[in-house]
Amino acid sequence: MSSGGFRARLFYTLALTVSSCGWGSFYAFSTRYISHGLGGGSTAIMLFNGVNWFFMLLAVFASSLAKLLTERRLLLLGVLTSLPILAGGYVNDPYFLSLVLASSALPWALTWPVVLKVVFSRGGGGLGREYAMFTLGSGTGFALGATLSGALYALGGPHLVYLVTALLASIPYPVYYTYYTPGARKEIEGLAPRTRSFSTLKYTLVVVCLASLSRELLYAQGPTKISLELEALMQGYESWVHYVLYGLIYGGGAIASPLVRVLGGRLVDRYGSRGVIIATIAIYATLYWLFIKTSGITPLLLWQVPLYPIQDTAMNTHIASLVPEPLRIQGLGLATAFTALGGSLVVLALVAGVTEPNTVGITLTLASTAAIALLLYEGTRRK
Repeated sequence: MSSGGFRARLFYTLALTVSSCGWGSFYAFSTRYISHGLGGGSTAIMLFNGVNWFFMLLAVFASSLAKLLTERRLLLLGVLTSLPILAGGYVNDPYFLSLVLASSALPWALTWPVVLKVVFSRGGGGLGREYAMFTLGSGTGFALGATLSGALYALGGPHLVYLVTALLASIPYPVYYTYYTPGARKEIEGLAPRTRSFSTLKYTLVVVCLASLSRELLYAQGPTKISLELEALMQGYESWVHYVLYGLIYGGGAIASPLVRVLGGRLVDRYGSRGVIIATIAIYATLYWLFIKTSGITPLLLWQVPLYPIQDTAMNTHIASLVPEPLRIQGLGLATAFTALGGSLVVLALVAGVTEPNTVGITLTLASTAAIALLLYEGTRRK
């Protein structure tokens, strides 16, 4: 590996770590602030999560924007993610705040497929390993940001939280721009139509959608459950203490992410991404029922299970392995869009009245079962 290649890899990893710190602060503070601080409860969180993913649906246009602006210039668009985050400190209605903060996902969605294409285009020691090394510090960054948010709230309230969060979330994009690798830049020429990527990935994209829906239904129940259990265990403390502890619990499991991502990359490269995805979907469904049916410290410990890094590594590697390099920005853009579609279906569940934990659990289990069945069917077709 050349010194330039090593430097590019290093700075991309560091940039993602800083970005993850910002998003850790963003989600840890916002979920409690919306659900508990402003009284929005689980319904406001379902709205926040669903609309957040709805904006990410526009990732499907990443390839077209990359052609118009060039991939490298498109990366600078991510700086705009700071604007709605900064505005969050001035909104006091939980439902309107959910809409404002959710719009921060749009710049991220349009730039993330380009970031991933650069990472997967580098080659080296396998797609799983490449992605695992890129995301090595993301979990630690998320956990640090989640814990930091409570301290920032104690020092300066929501305004300070969102100011620091906006800076951390937007700083990495100039780094991505600076260390964009030339090898990936020239691959943008002559891409095949998006329909070809969709045809190749059609079964996988439905799985991505169903897995995202299942995950987000769990995550929508988390903030209220964690807050209630935490306050029952830690009665008599000031609000800022609960914010600090909530941030620690909400993002604490991510601290193990570096090791888990390396493990996930090795599992994927050795046993295949499909089997790893199936296992994580099944575990997510089991985890949901255990989480809502237990009380006290048990659900707080269950929340720490670092399952997402393994599923994330397996999903992105699976997508990248199914499409040739010239189509990866389109394939990864479609994957981001279908992840967003699955997440945005939480709003449909909300409108349909699927908010009671047991009903949510049944919906989650059905979606997980369908995703596993479709993955198995896809596997038989590709043999």
